[in-house]
Amino acid sequence: MLNQTLKSRTAGSNKLPLSFLLLGSICSLWIIFSLNLLKPQAFPSFSETILSKRAFRNENIQKRGLGYLPRKPKWDFDKDKIVGLSLGNWLVLERWMSEDWFTTGAGPNTWDEWGFSKALGPKARAVLEEHWSRWFTEADVARAHRAGINTFRVPIGFWMMIKTVPPEPYVTQGQLAYLEKLCHWAYVRNMYVILDLHGLPGSQNGEQQSGHNTTLPTFFQPLQQARSDQFVKAVVDWVAQSPYYSIISAIEVVNEPRPYTTEQRAMLRAFYERSYTTIQTLGNKAPVMLFADGYVPGDKLAYWWDFAASHRTSPTSLALADHPYPGFFPANGDHHDVLNQVCTKGAKYANFPVTTVITEWSLRSGIQDSKFEKVFYEAQLRTWTWYSGAVFWSLRNLASKAPVLADKIAPYQWSFETLLDRGVVTLPANEKQSTHDFLASLHTPCGPRPQVQRNGPKPTGPEAEKAITSAQAAKAMIDGINKSVEKAAQSFGLVGSGSRAVWKKHG
Repeated sequence: MLNQTLKSRTAGSNKLPLSFLLLGSICSLWIIFSLNLLKPQAFPSFSETILSKRAFRNENIQKRGLGYLPRKPKWDFDKDKIVGLSLGNWLVLERWMSEDWFTTGAGPNTWDEWGFSKALGPKARAVLEEHWSRWFTEADVARAHRAGINTFRVPIGFWMMIKTVPPEPYVTQGQLAYLEKLCHWAYVRNMYVILDLHGLPGSQNGEQQSGHNTTLPTFFQPLQQARSDQFVKAVVDWVAQSPYYSIISAIEVVNEPRPYTTEQRAMLRAFYERSYTTIQTLGNKAPVMLFADGYVPGDKLAYWWDFAASHRTSPTSLALADHPYPGFFPANGDHHDVLNQVCTKGAKYANFPVTTVITEWSLRSGIQDSKFEKVFYEAQLRTWTWYSGAVFWSLRNLASKAPVLADKIAPYQWSFETLLDRGVVTLPANEKQSTHDFLASLHTPCGPRPQVQRNGPKPTGPEAEKAITSAQAAKAMIDGINKSVEKAAQSFGLVGSGSRAVWKKHG
């Protein structure tokens, strides 16, 4: 009809009126001008537009440039269930997950992103850009979404958020653009994101997954604590200004820290306290803070009981992050024992003062049998989601032709993608099935969820009492530690520690 109308209007005349030409020119200029203004933003595909069409009619909107994004419902850790997927080896390299590619680029004697960046020098940015664009794509998001995944856990390193200092060799630019892409892909599918602070200044554990494989980690020193505060503050500020803030459900403030002394455990507690305060500056935008037990000796839950109870709120603002690997460390080939460990580990969180999210789990065990793997998968996912949910490690893990750090026996048991291909992953019945109904359909040998009691008495017994005494000794050191971190922060050029860990203004 439109073409016919235009033809009828121009019939009998080869010239358009001057006013019509002027109007067309003005419209064309306005379109070009508008597109240039919007150019930095990633335009959604046709399918994405359809996915989010209804959402854009929502009155509760957040602004993004010249467009608008409606706020998504805030993730409720007391009701919603995370069925998540970690994006390991994406924005923080882990040699063991793609060892052949890693060593081809940086050599066999390079172990971490520190060494990788140093070995490649000026070429590192281009090589990493190609890796970021290929390791994880929108096709992966779409496939995960069809498989029932509702959350991505994204490991990030401090070097992508704050200024590095010599001799730190990391590539410091480019990662945020890919994080923004992920947020957009997740947003249009009503998926959520956990920001996982995987690599902290000085390395929180000395392992290659922290970005620096070293026997001398310095995370538990005042200056690196101040820089870690700066990292948390930078992440919180990024969330505050992001158009996707409403899908950032949690910030895991440090992945697998390893304090070895009472003073280091006190430093970790102090860091948690400061990080919690910083996150809470976002008010009703604040994601939940996830904290790890730090591998403290003895009864870990008893050790952290007081800290958790002091931050028990409604709605939830603090949750425990744990990484139980019941079939591994070391590999276990006993079918019955592996499943029994799932039940035992699952039950222990029921009376902790705050809820738990299993932010890493896998199918790695001493058993390579597809029938058992399917049972193991369902048992873990159903049991871990007795609480706030579970995040599988990881999207992808590649076998190596000459494994050194890579898994030599069953690398596929860490790879969600490969397990999908093998038919091990149980899928939702259809795209309309709710997460709660999907989880209820899974089988676990552990029986029904134990009764949850968040405000119960502290645990008792010799191990628990020993852990509580140790925690109290560490707590008594916190004031002194905070003073030393504050002093280090100011000497470094920051306004202060915690939520004040920003650069001083000069001039």
